[in-house]
Amino acid sequence: MLYELYLKNYIIFENERIEFIEGLNVITGETGSGKSIIIDALGILCGDRFMKEDIKSGENHAIIEGVFEINDDELKLLLEVYGITAETDNILLIQREVNSKGRSYSRINGNNVTINMLKNITQYIIDIVAQNEHQQLFKPISHIKLIDNFGTEELFNLKEEIQIITKEIEKINKDLEELFGTSHERERKLDLLKFQIDEIEESNLKIGEKENLNNKRYKLINAEKLHTAISSVYETLYYNGDYNKSVLDNLGQCLSEINSICSIDPSINGFKEQIANCLYQLEDLKMLLMGYKDEIEFNTDEINAIEERLSTIDKLSKKYGDQIQNIFEFKENAENEYKRLLNSKESVKLFNKKIEDLKKDYFLKATKLSDIRNDISRQLEKKIEDELNELNMEGASFIVKNEIKKNNIDKNGIDKIEFLLSANPGEIERPLIKVASGGEVSRIMLALKTVLIGAENVNCIIFDEIDAGIGGITTNAVAKKLKNISKKKQTICITHLAQIASLGDNHLHVNKYIDGDRTFSTIKKIVKNERIEEIAKMLDGGKDSKSSISLAKELLNKNK
Repeated sequence: MLYELYLKNYIIFENERIEFIEGLNVITGETGSGKSIIIDALGILCGDRFMKEDIKSGENHAIIEGVFEINDDELKLLLEVYGITAETDNILLIQREVNSKGRSYSRINGNNVTINMLKNITQYIIDIVAQNEHQQLFKPISHIKLIDNFGTEELFNLKEEIQIITKEIEKINKDLEELFGTSHERERKLDLLKFQIDEIEESNLKIGEKENLNNKRYKLINAEKLHTAISSVYETLYYNGDYNKSVLDNLGQCLSEINSICSIDPSINGFKEQIANCLYQLEDLKMLLMGYKDEIEFNTDEINAIEERLSTIDKLSKKYGDQIQNIFEFKENAENEYKRLLNSKESVKLFNKKIEDLKKDYFLKATKLSDIRNDISRQLEKKIEDELNELNMEGASFIVKNEIKKNNIDKNGIDKIEFLLSANPGEIERPLIKVASGGEVSRIMLALKTVLIGAENVNCIIFDEIDAGIGGITTNAVAKKLKNISKKKQTICITHLAQIASLGDNHLHVNKYIDGDRTFSTIKKIVKNERIEEIAKMLDGGKDSKSSISLAKELLNKNK
């Protein structure tokens, strides 16, 4: 339970210490006095955002502290996991602080904790039924959680087993996708790899082929130039024209003249040998030049064929690698991947078989879970309707609708649950958001909380204006419900209704005032005459006439 709430420099509270007791704690005050700020402060203790904008004007930091008593064994185990030691009398001190730079701090019994840790811990301590929870009641996604709150250990075990199965299915599917992709992706990749391998094989590439083709293409394009140059060289060396002698003829003449003078000077024999060698070399070159000239081709078709082949090689190079060697490496890798994917079909079959087995187990457990939920739903319908009848919604029909998702794998099972309501006899049941007025939503929430109270493990429940939209004789019914809840759980209630305030075991009053250019709110426990005056004002629109004071006394005496 909550023993104490301390607010320092928070919004319009400067330095307030609020004490709570077991039973029904009521908080009253004028509209805008700061009552809901107290609920916001409790929300911050439970992990809501604490911002620099929450600091009272003119101050540099704000502090919110709550002193709680705990008695839940699961919570104690969680505290041990987090390394937090509760005091010997099972007391937890939760502190939140924020400074003007926006830095916020969270501590439990002096230990720094994260917001997630804080939320995990406080869910065992306090349940805040605020206006946003009314909105949550409209959302079908929250309805299945409410149904499960009524479950026994069997339900929670089934849910845990189903979550383990769904996680395993997700893991296998993820592994499959990472290893081989989806079946569609796998087949598409096999087709692509086969096409790439065949394309490279059919091209019949050879190492060095591109260089050879480029050389040959260059020669063919320059064939005429080659032929002209070689012919000129040949004529110069060997052709004896009408007016000029060839180089070969001149060398022959030179050799004859050297021969004729060798006897005069024997040293000239060296010249003779060199000229003879040149002559013999020219004779040998003659046949080579003639052969080269004869082989020179003037073939346009071959040039076109080479161009086409080079185009094919360039196309493959752009797709698979700059060099032919790189293309061959790509082909080798593609062949290995193709074989792996082909072999993977067997692995995929094994994976799929495991998934099918898990799905069978899932649907068996999910169907069993659904049956339990349906049993709970029928019981809940009856209990809620009984509570609504007591809250002056006679003839209201509360329906828990369940649409089974037969082929769906979900961690919450195969159930799609939504609450429907017929607020009046003869009306068809519709989703809550379409039929419930403000007062009806408050009563439905109160009915749910009344029914749920035994299933929840928190020992402190807070109602923020649960009486919104309620008046007349319904007020007495709502007040009675709140009182009954407070006998089982510590209850804190912000209210504008005298009937509820008069039932409080602890009555706290919030007062706002202005001092100079600053606004302040204070909260104090009121008793005896102060309480009579406050309830009288609630009865008479802010006045405390004799008749309202008399009625206030009557209410308080009656509730004693």
